[in-house]
Amino acid sequence: MNTELRAAIDRIRNDFSVSSIARKAGVKLVRAGNEWKACCPFHDDGTPSFYVYANERRFVCYGCNAEGDVLDFMRRAYGGSVVDAIRALDGGALGPIAPPEPAQPRKDWSKLVARIWNGTQPIAGTPAALYLRNRGISMDLPDCLRFARLAPPTIPGNGLLAANGPKPLPALVAAVTGPDGALVAIQRTYLTDDGRKAAVVATEQDRKPKVKYSLGNVRTGAIRLGPAAASIVVTEGAEDGLSLAQGLGRSVWVGAGTSMLPAMTFPDVVRSVVIGADNDEAGRIAANAAGEAYTARGLAVRVLPPPQPFKDWNEWEQAQRKGASA
Repeated sequence: MNTELRAAIDRIRNDFSVSSIARKAGVKLVRAGNEWKACCPFHDDGTPSFYVYANERRFVCYGCNAEGDVLDFMRRAYGGSVVDAIRALDGGALGPIAPPEPAQPRKDWSKLVARIWNGTQPIAGTPAALYLRNRGISMDLPDCLRFARLAPPTIPGNGLLAANGPKPLPALVAAVTGPDGALVAIQRTYLTDDGRKAAVVATEQDRKPKVKYSLGNVRTGAIRLGPAAASIVVTEGAEDGLSLAQGLGRSVWVGAGTSMLPAMTFPDVVRSVVIGADNDEAGRIAANAAGEAYTARGLAVRVLPPPQPFKDWNEWEQAQRKGASA
């Protein structure tokens, strides 16, 4: 690549945010903390799986695995080469480009988070413990995991509420703590009384319904399944984290969602991070994004997916348990 083209690429990446160009392409972005999210413009996406991050200079879709910078977005949205994308932006082919919108002040959920957490009970003997035992987790469960009966979120059209109504459901409640160890958020996994995931139903507003919902400032926090250590294992789900904790005997921290992994913040004692990645394309993209973020902070990084053909570490753990009991 010649010096002139490289300089043009760097200038375009600096001058044009992904969010501004995405809006020009008709993407309906919604603020999510310091990031933006939307239904992906590159595949049939019923719930937001498209995220703009890294100061609005990168995008990733956890549904179709599209990722890149503003030039990659241009090429996917309009076709053509890198040079075509540069000429279109330089020549004003898209018309006036609005500057990035400033981040909105975060809503303070801290009092509600504390009230819910203070109303939980120890996990032993509850449907939450049964759920984890059914997933092959036999280790002593850490205090950051507790139990409560909670009403589903009242988000209009969400598939959990549509399937179960507003009555309280059994829930595994995980504490999300910030870099200083203080409670900043919770993650709720809604269940049945016999230790299964709660029922969900697809709706027009929620085509990919889920049973996990976070509340609070989860962005830089973690579900700490173990103490801070020089080397930490991180995963994107508590089930995977517990599987690795009991299998490796290592301290494991869990992100409250795939897109939160890159923002997870560690105390100074942490020097290296092992990313327990999912074994699919979306998992590899998420692990790579987290790895790049951690490396930029001076941490040593290793990505550790489960052996094929297992999708994630909990699936692998359950297979080992079944094999041992056969």
